[in-house]
Amino acid sequence: MLNNEMPIVSSNLNPALGTAGLGVYGTCDPFDATKPNNGALNPLGSVWTIPAPAQSGSLLGLSSAGATTHTVSGYGCYLTVKYLRYKSTGNPAMVAGPAPVYYTDETFTTVTGRYSEGNPAATGEVASVAGWLLPNTATATTGGTGLGTLVSATILNGNYVFVGVLGFIPLCYISDYADITGAGIGIMGASGDFQCALVTTVNRVLGYSWSALSNTAYLDVVAACGIF
Repeated sequence: MLNNEMPIVSSNLNPALGTAGLGVYGTCDPFDATKPNNGALNPLGSVWTIPAPAQSGSLLGLSSAGATTHTVSGYGCYLTVKYLRYKSTGNPAMVAGPAPVYYTDETFTTVTGRYSEGNPAATGEVASVAGWLLPNTATATTGGTGLGTLVSATILNGNYVFVGVLGFIPLCYISDYADITGAGIGIMGASGDFQCALVTTVNRVLGYSWSALSNTAYLDVVAACGIF
């Protein structure tokens, strides 16, 4: 059984940069049934807090220039992540930004981007939302937010990733950009693939918008869905 004191962040999706790559945004560890723990590099379902840049944490995702001053967005905010297996029967195409994923069962170890595959099994429920899938296909100049063609639904499916559950996440994909139009708006999961919606009823909150929209459907988010 794995019992790491610190998370192993392989950054394996950007081999040119190795462990200095895109961190939790660039990790998708392969599932391999022939290896111990099926290839998982961290305990499945484990939770880790990435220090804020103000505490010598990673600047990935904060600015295209790698700024080191307190003026950049997210400079003083941590990010708590959960190490999970992404496995989807329908395997929808990925989107260009961190996006909602759902627990598929009560083990709280496996997620899918397709709402209808969420727990309860094969029916879907907004309360089963797990957090924001960090690997994504964005090609924006903001560092750490996207991998472009280095990741795809085929590469993602069945393997281990980090999902953001608490803290600052830049340039998330906001499908309901007609209603989630600026800062301070509650966000919940929604039916479809990697979809979200304005919080309108008493449901599990996925996070809160923390910026104005950019490029139509992207904004900074403070994740708030908890560590379970």
